[in-house]
Amino acid sequence: MMPAPLPSGSPQVPGTRPDTGPAAALAHELGALEAHLRTRQADWQRPQPGRAWSPAQEAEHVILIGEAGRRAIRLLLSERELRPLPHVPGTLREGRRQAPEFAQPGEAGLAWGELETAWAAHRAALLELAAGVHDRPGRTLWHPFLGEIGAVAWLNSLTAHVRHHRELLEAGARA
Repeated sequence: MMPAPLPSGSPQVPGTRPDTGPAAALAHELGALEAHLRTRQADWQRPQPGRAWSPAQEAEHVILIGEAGRRAIRLLLSERELRPLPHVPGTLREGRRQAPEFAQPGEAGLAWGELETAWAAHRAALLELAAGVHDRPGRTLWHPFLGEIGAVAWLNSLTAHVRHHRELLEAGARA
């Protein structure tokens, strides 16, 4: 199960050094996952032990969730009106959070030849946004597993998500 991020406004993500903030923690996790993904060409399309997804599918899923989180954070930082969203809780199966339909990877996942370009664009967009992330009073959006949260908590949730998938992939490589 992915660990819950710190509450909105928290200065750091659990497991990071106290002198790093949310943007630095995200940069670290994105870099660590990218480094690991680069070692997985030999089994890129093979589902991992105890998992339904291959490294290609894990990578695609992380990018899809990252893009959705980036859109949420951009909206929270903007002046645009926040419309109430339905408070539909996320799905748990055997105590594990399940990816929403929009974040399910395709059957083949991300093509190996697209990893470098897709990951670089994903990383750059997230880190550009993370550099200016801050909470704005009264501006929250519904997260299916965390409830109403602000921009910093959304960023922390993305960091925790990246770390979770990196750890799953690392465990699969050791199995």
